[in-house]
This record gives sequence, structure tokens and C-alpha cells, in this order.
Amino acid sequence: MSTREVGFIDTKKLARYLEDAWLKSAKERKIFNCWDGKFTKPVTKNYKISICTTVMNRLGDLKQTLPKNMEDNSDYPNLEFVILDYNSIDGLGDWIKSEMAEHIESGLVVYYRTEEPKYFDMSHSRNVAFKVASGEIVNNVDADNFTLEGFALYINRLANEQPRRAMFPKSRQLLRGRLGFYKDEFIEILGGYSETLKFYGHDDANLIHRAFEMGFRSMAFRKFSGIIPNHKKHQEGNYPEEWWKSEGRNRLISFTDLIVGNFTPNKGKEWGKAKLVKNFKEEVEV
Repeated sequence: MSTREVGFIDTKKLARYLEDAWLKSAKERKIFNCWDGKFTKPVTKNYKISICTTVMNRLGDLKQTLPKNMEDNSDYPNLEFVILDYNSIDGLGDWIKSEMAEHIESGLVVYYRTEEPKYFDMSHSRNVAFKVASGEIVNNVDADNFTLEGFALYINRLANEQPRRAMFPKSRQLLRGRLGFYKDEFIEILGGYSETLKFYGHDDANLIHRAFEMGFRSMAFRKFSGIIPNHKKHQEGNYPEEWWKSEGRNRLISFTDLIVGNFTPNKGKEWGKAKLVKNFKEEVEV
């Protein structure tokens, strides 16, 4: 007797079916509102921008990217780098304390640490980082990614072009953790990354799809994307299971929510909750 004959559900096949059905509907409804790449408005405001990086045991990556990203965005005056140390055990805090003290003092770098999580959770960690960020615009940049020169300046230009209902992704697809929003819209309209999606995978895609459904416009920054040599996409020890298991499960949950119109999956729940220490001395709870 086959597994199908005893009620086995092929979740991968089901997720693909739901994805195809939603994409067909989305295209018919023409929800993919994407900027055409033409600037039509002057820059009249310098938004405060938070470049947020959530880290669990990626000190080697951050040593390469953080100093370079700070240098490459030194032309933008209203900026902070938010580092959320998600219970790392590789000496990340010690490195930040010794190498970034001057920048913490100036406010350019803001360091938070939580000792609660056992495993890395993409949705939850990014929700926490975006909540504690003080910027009007919050952008996620993974620890192994370079922004490239002029990134914040370009995001500000995009924001002046689209001052409301905007998202700032690398592209519509292949996001690789590169996604930003106006903070108030991220919290009040979208209600954060879906925390029903656990550990690794599909969190960014779910968020951008929900944003399209809710009338957001994609202001892609495409060219501003770089990655460290020999990076490890799936950090060993950071997850309780193989990455493809949670990615597949999250894909199924995501397209189920989209099909039934659940565009604010955190609604009615506490989300982005954490106990933190800010800059090694101040206890913070979100």
C-alpha cells in the first residue's frame, strides 16, 4: 500500500499548487505594482534610515560587512546601523564592544542582545530589530551582505519618490533578506513578518506578497546588493532541523494565508516580543 493510499499529503506538491493558484489570481488582479525606474520628484527630505542586521553566530561575516557598509554609507547623514545579537556564542558582543565603541557612542551603531532564543528565527528576529530601530525607514541587510556604496542615499531618493505605501526590496524575487519599509506601515498596516513562519525560509516572500495584496508599491533598488565570498547560506547549528524542512512548511503556510486572504497573520497576537540589553547596559523589553 502506498503512502498516498493511507492519506499521505505531499506538502511540497500542495504548496506548489497553492503558489500557482495565487500567482494566477494575483496577475489577473494586477496587484504587482512596481516602480518603472523613472524618478519624477525632487528630494526634499532626508528620512532617518535604520539598516538592521540580525545575527546568530556570524561574527566572521559581520567583521567583513559592517565596517564596509558603514564606510559605503558615510555620505548619508541620517542613518543608524542596528545590530541584533540573537544569542550568539561566538564572541560577537566582545567584538562589537572593542571595535564599535566609538560608533555606539555617536549613535551610528546601536547594539542589542537577547539571550532568550535557542535557535535562529528569521521572522521573529527581524520583527524585533525593526521594532527597536529608531528610523522612519527600516531595511534588513543580512550579516553576510554588503549594501554597496550609496545605498542609504538611494533608499532616501526612492522614499521621496514614493512617500507612502512603499516597500524597498532588492527585487520582486530573490530577495535574499534585502527588504525595507516605512516603520509605521510595517507595524500598523502589515503587522510585521508572519511569526507563524518559523526558523528558516519564505519570510521575506510572504511579507512582500502581503504588501502587494494591500496596495504597496515596490521600489526596487536592484544594483545595491553584494555578498561575502564563500558565504554559508544555511548556518549550521542555528536551526533545529534541516533548512529545507522549515522552508517547505513556511511556503505552504504562506500561500494558504494568501489564498484565504489572511494578510495580517500576526493580528490579535503578541509579536516581535523580546527581552534585550541595549549597548551593554540598558535593559529593554519589546
